[in-house]
Amino acid sequence: MSWLNKLKEYAPGIASAILTGGATLPALALQAVKDATGVDINNVAELQSVVESATPEQMLQIKQADNAFKIRMRELDNELVATELGDVQNARKHHADSKMPAVIFVVLTIGLFAFVAFLLHSAVPPENARMIDMIFGAYLTAWISSVAYFVGTTRSSSVKNAALMKNRG
Repeated sequence: MSWLNKLKEYAPGIASAILTGGATLPALALQAVKDATGVDINNVAELQSVVESATPEQMLQIKQADNAFKIRMRELDNELVATELGDVQNARKHHADSKMPAVIFVVLTIGLFAFVAFLLHSAVPPENARMIDMIFGAYLTAWISSVAYFVGTTRSSSVKNAALMKNRG
């Protein structure tokens, strides 16, 4: 059995992190194995050597490191979500006394309806159709962003729902 297959069998989270590449995720995975086994591991080659020569007790330690690593990844996910939601909440609090976001929303909404009315009642020359499509798409994106500012985003709603379901059990 190759060292990588052995690692995948005992520690699939750590193996995935190492295979993902990059800098941070593999480094966190190596640190988890290093902390669990007490062996100084600084790169994948050293990890390979440790896995190939590991005793059953060390493989158990690596398995435990994988569990701790998965927990740490969830904690980091939760920190990221909390930061994202905090940013949105702070932005709304910051503009709570300002009428400008509402003014921008109203102007964009009126403009959107005017744009749609123009498109429904006017013939767009075929050579300009693509340009009008692009402009309308950009305008619609700005309007959707202003709506998301007021009502929240699908991401924050889905994260909240997932967190509630997870806490239920």
